This record gives sequence, structure tokens and C-alpha cells, in this order.
Amino acid sequence: MPTPQPLVNSMTIDFGRVEKYVKERGFGFVSHTFSEVPPTQAFFHIKVLRRDHAELAQALSSTTTIGQAYFWYEYQASPKGREVVAILKSPQEHQHHRDKLDAVMAVIKAQWLKLDSHLSEALRRAAVDLFPANEISALAERKESLEAERKRRQEEFFRLESARLQEIAQARVAQQRAEAAELKASSDERANQQRTEEEEFLQLVAELSVLGFTHSNQVSRHIVANELGHKYRHISGILQMESQGNVWDFNGGFPPKIYARLCEELGLGNQGSRAVPRKFTPYKDIFDC
Repeated sequence: MPTPQPLVNSMTIDFGRVEKYVKERGFGFVSHTFSEVPPTQAFFHIKVLRRDHAELAQALSSTTTIGQAYFWYEYQASPKGREVVAILKSPQEHQHHRDKLDAVMAVIKAQWLKLDSHLSEALRRAAVDLFPANEISALAERKESLEAERKRRQEEFFRLESARLQEIAQARVAQQRAEAAELKASSDERANQQRTEEEEFLQLVAELSVLGFTHSNQVSRHIVANELGHKYRHISGILQMESQGNVWDFNGGFPPKIYARLCEELGLGNQGSRAVPRKFTPYKDIFDC
């Protein structure tokens, strides 16, 4: 079952502008303003204008009025398409089309109050014919009020959006600063750690160089026997060792890099063990627990 067309689309009256007039042959075309169904123009003959609106018929004899002449009309389907059958000069003549004019007036109001929409000259002229002056003023004021409200809402939206973006930017800056501070703190901690390790290493070398040790295990036994873990807490500790699947903790051990430097500084040898160092836990971590 076909969907019924809106009332405006089925109208037999309309208001439009003379788009073309062939004076020599006495016919022309007038635009549709309220019909949304093609065609966009209706055919008219000069005899209809002479019968219903002599002044308009006379005006069309002057080519300067073409495109400036507007009128209300009745139309119907004909072999030529839509054809004007009567000219309506005043709103009083429209009363027998009251239901259709009510729909036209509703269209004018909706179009007038539609934001971001240009009100055509045809709609303005039709409104002047159909509405009293105070209602037209009220429509204009209502449109102005709606535009002002929309502007206010847009400004509020942009204000809130600007504030939101500013908060995001500030949060990003704060995060970047926090990350930079964290990196600096971490870098400072590593630098301090390295300085402390270097100081302990140089102090250990100075202390051991006069003892005449020849093997690294002697150094470890010396640290454990004399409880020097607190003294060299950053470079000595528990070294986990592994050999042939066996794992054990070596008390008084050193991380591989420090062990290599210590052996080089003191000329120490090892006993040929094939054990491999794994995890190193400095005494500072054990004492701080």
C-alpha cells in the first residue's frame, strides 16, 4: 500500500514567481513554492490572468517585470503538465482552501524558524499575504531568539570544550614533568649508587692490597670473617652460583664486573671453579629488609 504524501505535496494551490513569459504567444511558467513534488513550475496562459488579475496581465506586457511578478494560483494536471486555472488576488479568496492554507502557513512558520536556513523571497511575500503584521514580527523575534540561544549554547560548548582541552593539556604537562622528575630521580639514584660503589671499591682495594691475598676466595672469607658486609654493603653480598645443575649461595661474593676489577687491581687468581655466577644480592638489600 503506497505511503500517502504530506498535505503540502497534494495541494492544488500555490504561490510563485513568473519564471518565463512568451509575450508573442501569451503563455508562461510560474514557480512552485510549496509543492515538493516535481515539476517545479506550472504552465499559465495570459487569458487566465486577464480574467482574474487584469493588473498583473497588463504588467507582464513590460519585460522589466518578468522575474518580479508573484501571485497565488490554483492549478491542476493537464496534458501540458500542471496548468494554472485561476489566479487568487487576496487572502480572502483563499478561504475555500482553508485546510490547504493552514498547511502552507505551517510550512512558512517551520521554514522561518529553521536555523541556518535562508527564507526565500517567495516565502516572505507569501507570509505577508497570509499573516498579520504582528505575527510576522513575532516570527522574526522568535527566530532572533532561537539564533541567540543557539549562539549562547555554541559559546558555552566552546567554553567547556576549551576548558576540557586545557585540562588535558595541563594534565599532559604535569605527567611529562612527573615522568621527567622520575627519570631524573632514577638517574640521580644510579649516579649516587655508582659513586658509592666506586668509593667502597677503592676503599676495599686499599684495605686488601696490604694483606697479600692471592685468590679471590680469600677476599670473600675475609669479608665474612670480619663482618665487613656493612662496610662494603653495595659491592659485596650473596652471590648465587650454579654448576652442573646445582645452585647455591656464596656469602661474601661480588657481582661479575666488580669481581673482575678486583682481581685485576689485586692480581688475584681463582681455584679453577667452573661455577657460573647468577643472581647477586648486595648486603644493603639484606640489611635494609
